Amino acid sequence: MRQRADWMVPIDDSILEYVRDAGEVPPAVIGRNIDSHRNYVGVRCRELSNYGLLSREEDGYYSLTSLGSQYLNEELDAGELDAGE
Repeated sequence: MRQRADWMVPIDDSILEYVRDAGEVPPAVIGRNIDSHRNYVGVRCRELSNYGLLSREEDGYYSLTSLGSQYLNEELDAGELDAGE
């Protein structure tokens, strides 16, 4: 079972899974494909990026990091991550 952190919300898993499957994508595309508002997805992507699970590219697109992959593979407890890591 994935170990979520206290700062995470249920949609975070959907975002990470979609980015893993789609590659480098912007929040609007993620939101459209997981049935969530793009602004909310953008907020969550920034938070996931702040903790190192996503990487934000200069063009506003996001990609999965190795930490994000470890979390999805149940190899990482997200509660152990610090903001800015």
